[in-house]
Amino acid sequence: MNRFDLLAAFAFLLPSLLPGQPPDLIIHNAIVWTVDERYPVAEAVAIRSGKIIAVGSDENIIKLSGQGTEILDVKKALVVPGFNDNHVHFASAAQFLEFNIMAVGTQEEFLRRVKDVASALAKGEWILGGYWGAYDQWAAASTGGRSRTPFVPDMKAVEELTKDHPMFIRKFDDSEFAANSAALRAAGLDPVKPAADGVEFLYHSDGAFAGIMRGTGVLKLFREIVPRKFSRERRIHQTKNALAEMRKYGVTNVSDMSDDEQLEIYRELLEKGELTARIHFRYGLDRRKELADKGTTVGSGDPWIRLGSLKGHIDGIMGTSTARFFEPYSNNPNNRGRWRALMVDEQGNFLEGKFLKYMLEADNDNLQMSVHAIGDQANNVLLNYLEELNKQNGKKDRRFRLVHAQVIAPKDFQRLGALGVIAEVQPVHLSDDMRWMEERIGNERCKGAYAFKSILKSGAMLSFGTDWPGTSAAEYPINPLLGLYAAVTRQTLDGLPADGWFPEERIDIKEAIKAYTYNSAYANFEEKEKGSISVGKLADITVLSKNLLKVDPKEMLQAEILYTIVDGKVVYTKP
Repeated sequence: MNRFDLLAAFAFLLPSLLPGQPPDLIIHNAIVWTVDERYPVAEAVAIRSGKIIAVGSDENIIKLSGQGTEILDVKKALVVPGFNDNHVHFASAAQFLEFNIMAVGTQEEFLRRVKDVASALAKGEWILGGYWGAYDQWAAASTGGRSRTPFVPDMKAVEELTKDHPMFIRKFDDSEFAANSAALRAAGLDPVKPAADGVEFLYHSDGAFAGIMRGTGVLKLFREIVPRKFSRERRIHQTKNALAEMRKYGVTNVSDMSDDEQLEIYRELLEKGELTARIHFRYGLDRRKELADKGTTVGSGDPWIRLGSLKGHIDGIMGTSTARFFEPYSNNPNNRGRWRALMVDEQGNFLEGKFLKYMLEADNDNLQMSVHAIGDQANNVLLNYLEELNKQNGKKDRRFRLVHAQVIAPKDFQRLGALGVIAEVQPVHLSDDMRWMEERIGNERCKGAYAFKSILKSGAMLSFGTDWPGTSAAEYPINPLLGLYAAVTRQTLDGLPADGWFPEERIDIKEAIKAYTYNSAYANFEEKEKGSISVGKLADITVLSKNLLKVDPKEMLQAEILYTIVDGKVVYTKP
């Protein structure tokens, strides 16, 4: 009896597979990479009532079919556990998908984007966002730094399209803002010859106002009139669009850090049977008492919406040179980055113990913590705090998530494994940031940046995600293939540098897939339910057009998602 026969025989013993109860769905003629070390490869999977009931050979799994069983022949496609993104800002991504011109470089493309968003909105709804110019200096994800002609939106060209929608958008670095006539009138300004203190209004060569503004007074003018929140109907529409984007990329689970209304919308969609991904929801660390008072702890919730985790911040980000380092930035001797609010007093001075106090309280209340740390000093301080948790609260299975873990000092790698850290990293940051990292922090510190292999060698766990939708300086799509490619090649999307950026830190594709599936489930305390194609687990599965285990890494980016399956139901099929 071979391995597949043993698996099929075992499946017959499951209580869920009783006589007269055939599978709802069988996936067969597949290359199944289970991410289960006991049986890593199979040919077919049987699913019933949202759970995996058998994994094995085509011959033995097909025998289980009966009346009503859907048979899905995937023609030797790669089948993996559904991708589990460890870090998204869903509400922001949903808004970002609605309208962003971060990578737009032509007026034609700008007009098309404006037309699309305006046609989908109810009369009077504002058009917000924009973030133009982020990639003017750098071609997207290119180390070559190929500049292009700076893009500035032509607001005059969209006046007719946006007559029913006040439009207020911004450049990626907030150095410029743009508004249409409807928005200018809402702010009490003359749309032809506007004037206001602290604002520079830019004009075309023909003397017509260009719709572009600069200066500290711009936000003051618009702060009170721009809606602070979208209508519920618009939020639901944005949510459905974002869920569709996730399905398209095979993402079946996300760890989200959105607002309370987003959580309510998830619950509403779940009740209606319209939620097509599972949510691991994280509140801010400042709400630890509120959760504790409600009795929320690690694992609260259900397999669809899981609670009990908190998110905090230590420092800034690399994109704005605010990540906190021991030594100054190489390109700015007066800058070491900055600490976030809970780390400093009112004057901005480092405040020892305040953040640690919050962590100790949350830990005592059995709430899981995940904390953002980018620079080497920020990561060092956070590891010190984690050691203090062990001293004061005792060692336990807290699965502390070191969010981003972007630049680690050489002396701190060994502590990662010893402290049982889960490095919650987003490999796509690597493809983007390598364009300018060495200029900002130098070659030596870059050796500890996005050091995936060293993190694994330390004994810590790697968990992968995207940080979708990104920052004001860079877009991070929800597509897991971008992260897998970055982790395996350490290259930009156009293949630079040829040998990879610090190639000794590359990991193999099997490690990368595990980091994007089982390890993220483990990080959520859900490895018994999710993360591998194993009998008894939830049937969240992704089917890819290319065998990522075999193809050249360059081909990974051409792979497509053929099917996304959540709770045993096909929620996406490639058109």
